[in-house]
Amino acid sequence: MGPKVRRLTIGLYSPFFGTTIGGGEKYFGVTAEALRDGFPQHRIEIVSPVRVEVEQYERMLDLDLRGIGLKVGDLRPPELGRRIRRIPVARRYARLYLDGKAVDWTRAYDLFLAMVYVLPVFSKARKSVILCQFPYTMWSEPPHKSGFPSLLYRAYTAPYFALRRLWLGKEADTFDLVICQSEYVRKWVRRYWDRNSLVVHPPVDVPEDDPDLEQKDRIILSVGRFFVSGHSKRQDVMVRVFRELCDEGLSGWELHLVGSLQRSNRKDVRYLERVKKLAAGYPVRIHVDASLSEVCALYRRASIYWHAAGYGVDEDRRPIDVEHFGMTTAEAMGYGAVPIVIGRGGQVEIVRDGISGYLWRDIEELKARTLALIEHPERMRRMAQAARAASGSFSRAEFKSRMVEALRPLVAQLEGQL
Repeated sequence: MGPKVRRLTIGLYSPFFGTTIGGGEKYFGVTAEALRDGFPQHRIEIVSPVRVEVEQYERMLDLDLRGIGLKVGDLRPPELGRRIRRIPVARRYARLYLDGKAVDWTRAYDLFLAMVYVLPVFSKARKSVILCQFPYTMWSEPPHKSGFPSLLYRAYTAPYFALRRLWLGKEADTFDLVICQSEYVRKWVRRYWDRNSLVVHPPVDVPEDDPDLEQKDRIILSVGRFFVSGHSKRQDVMVRVFRELCDEGLSGWELHLVGSLQRSNRKDVRYLERVKKLAAGYPVRIHVDASLSEVCALYRRASIYWHAAGYGVDEDRRPIDVEHFGMTTAEAMGYGAVPIVIGRGGQVEIVRDGISGYLWRDIEELKARTLALIEHPERMRRMAQAARAASGSFSRAEFKSRMVEALRPLVAQLEGQL
């Protein structure tokens, strides 16, 4: 009988799991499922900065977190830290101190996976992986600053970045592997961090049965969180475009907007109210915090799918505000809804323009291509079938398989060191 092998402890951390429900959280949750199913001999644990309503996440994102540990980390700064951070000059250094104190808890893990979006990441685990929604800049000078403002900024931040590197190390450079959600994100990882990465596209729940295209309704659908900052889904833009189409003669069609809302964020609440006011008097239906069954029912009924995240963004200056992939676009395609989506970011990796849907660059093109589908039912049917076929490459099963294979070499190395 061979020696007893100690179980590895594998931890997953996201600063947003527990407060936000969206595509990133689904990617994170299904990754935990993949680790549990792919490495059943080891302990899998999710670490969240706040208490997680597990039932809500399972219901809204179709997750199965059974057999996965859940730990609420005491990651909030102490009262003194919160007071110091109110002082502008000291804010960077107070945050650096707190980051240094917080990183010690990662030592408890053999393998540590951190979801990265905007916030810096550090790890003291034996092996570490970044699940990258979008990389943050590690340089001391933002790429859009130049001239005298650049010199001032560099003088102000140089001591901070020197201390950060001395105390916390090379940050993302210390991680063994970076896994990205799309080729778009991979491009910016290479540009920001000067390192290569793997692409594992997000999991998409594609229905087993082919959609009944005869049962489609005159519905244009868009699914995405209601929020105003970052890569906002721009429901306001879509409502304005739909209003224009209606004013120009479109009748019999409805626009349905579906998404969750973080009610504790006043800006997001005000944004949703603004969208509702824009929609008043038009056949626009808004579904806030809809259940998974409600979302799937709308996917089945919808003929067209719209996506507008990244509209109006200067990609060179704010690449993070462009859609990083676009899970809901692929989901809609699985139900036979023809995508008409902005031709930026990760959307171009999902839709083949003119075959499985349309890509648009400006408002007039969005309107024209929408009307082209509405006026040519046979073209819509052909594209719906192509969209359904294309969605299979993004299935949940495919995602789990690719994620496990990406992580297997690191797990094998750790097992060999026990």
